[in-house]
Amino acid sequence: MSQTKKDSLHARLHDAIQKNDPAASASALSSLAFYFYEHGAHDSALVYYYKAISLTNANKDKKRLASDFNGIGVIYSQRGLMDSSIYYYDKSLALYLTLRDTTNAIILENNLSIIYKNKGIYEKALEHAFGVLSKMKEEPSRTLASCYNTIGLVYLKTGDYKDALNYAYKALGVRKLLAVTNLVAQSYNSIGEIYLAMHAYDSALLNLQKSLTLKRNAADRKTLTTTLNNIGDALFEQKRFGAAKEYYLESLVLKREFKDILGEAVTLNNLAKVSVATSDFKEAEQYLDKARELIHRAGALNELRWNLEIRIQLYEKKKDFARAFQYTRELLIVRDSLMTQQKVESLMNMQFRYDVEKKEQQIVMLEQRQEINQSELKSKQIWIEALITALVLFIIIILLVYYSFRVVRRSKQHIEMLLKELHHRVKNNLQILSSVLSLQSQQLMDKNALQAVKASEGRVNAMALIHKKLYMGDQNRSIDIKEYITELIQYLAHTYGFAERKFDLNLKLEEIQIDVDKAIPLGLIVNELVSNSFKYAYSRQPLPVLNVSLYLSGQRNLSLEISDNGSGFEESAGKEINGAFGLKMVRTLLKELKGKLDMNTDKGTSFTLDIPLS
Repeated sequence: MSQTKKDSLHARLHDAIQKNDPAASASALSSLAFYFYEHGAHDSALVYYYKAISLTNANKDKKRLASDFNGIGVIYSQRGLMDSSIYYYDKSLALYLTLRDTTNAIILENNLSIIYKNKGIYEKALEHAFGVLSKMKEEPSRTLASCYNTIGLVYLKTGDYKDALNYAYKALGVRKLLAVTNLVAQSYNSIGEIYLAMHAYDSALLNLQKSLTLKRNAADRKTLTTTLNNIGDALFEQKRFGAAKEYYLESLVLKREFKDILGEAVTLNNLAKVSVATSDFKEAEQYLDKARELIHRAGALNELRWNLEIRIQLYEKKKDFARAFQYTRELLIVRDSLMTQQKVESLMNMQFRYDVEKKEQQIVMLEQRQEINQSELKSKQIWIEALITALVLFIIIILLVYYSFRVVRRSKQHIEMLLKELHHRVKNNLQILSSVLSLQSQQLMDKNALQAVKASEGRVNAMALIHKKLYMGDQNRSIDIKEYITELIQYLAHTYGFAERKFDLNLKLEEIQIDVDKAIPLGLIVNELVSNSFKYAYSRQPLPVLNVSLYLSGQRNLSLEISDNGSGFEESAGKEINGAFGLKMVRTLLKELKGKLDMNTDKGTSFTLDIPLS
């Protein structure tokens, strides 16, 4: 029967060509393309779609052209060629919008949101997903459930687990109402992924096994791979490496069968992770090399970042620090490309736009009710009409205030979350830079160069520690300077080898909250002055002493005193230290803080700083 249908379509195409009818030929070509797509012959389907497009362009049949572009986009999406899929989906969407075909436009926007989510471009994924929600009524449908599911997975990727679970359970509820087994299985898989990210591995495995059972019963081999991969991840986190590998290998076979390039790369990365954990280094390298080749074909930055992180673990475990350093530099570049500040702001703005649009729709509904009420009350007495009108207006004002409060509160929560994410990323990048400097210092023989690199490493760590405090704390603009300086000095003592010898450290620090704009330069100043003491003061001192005090004085002035019991500076050395880069930087930072510095070298070396806080 299938062969008869194909022969019939070829006969239809032959007749159209004989009659020199371009429109009929394009229609026959599109039908043949869809026939080959349904039977898994994607290469043949693409050939016929491209032929149909060349004829459809000449006939200017926008509806058929939009359908053909959509068909090509679907094929490229299933092959894992996301950039090509986006290109053709965008062309199809533009045509459907021109034709005012809202139904197909919504389906395409939903598909685009899924692809951008898979590529790790989360702001574009949310832009299309919230665009779908704003265009459709929230009645049970497959598209609505898919949209909820996509939003949940995007929030999962950005670390907003509360919203992720909220949207995932919304999707599950809609799909249960629709009673579509494969979609219910997909929702259980998404919920399992979220619990996996939350490190709730038992809850993750419970939902993932539900998904796996439903998919096996429905013989849904194409989507089975994702659930197999996720179960492997949960087992890996529980250190059940043998069981995890079995699920990964089953997933890999299916992904190769369906030519899922990106999915195959993900599973190869997972297998490499298992091989590193079990110290099978040769096998790990083979998996990583194959995965990287596929990642470059798919253009997926997230998977490339993950591939590089596993490589670094591999070479650190092999003690091949040169190659670990090489891939660390590449990882820095990839991370910077993944999420810029502009992207973070776009995520926040898209959520805010969606909330505002919902609020405006509700206001319009309230205004319509008001007009109906006013028309019904025209026949009543004037004082009753005035009373009811005033009451309705009052209700509208209360609702406006209420909805505005909700929007502001939700936006504030997202801003705080995103600011924390920014501090986290800055802290990570600074720590990576510190590690790079540390690795570099191990290869330096020149003493001056080694000291310069060590000094730079200390300055980077001082700044990284600030961002760590900002990320871990509840405040986004201020830190506890007592806790920060204590941790910084302990780090420096360890770095210069004073943690393991007799050393008298006297800290008298008041608990003071200061703004990050002052904390960063103050931290760099403390780093320079304390480092100078550790490097130069104690060469001839059997019992080193370092005194550091910090307190508020006068009208909101911060006083900082740092002194040691070293030999002090000789005249020539004093001139040298006054001209040194470190002290120059201290004076420059103090100028920025509008502070003053006094230095005394009579008995050891003492620095007194006075910094206004307002």
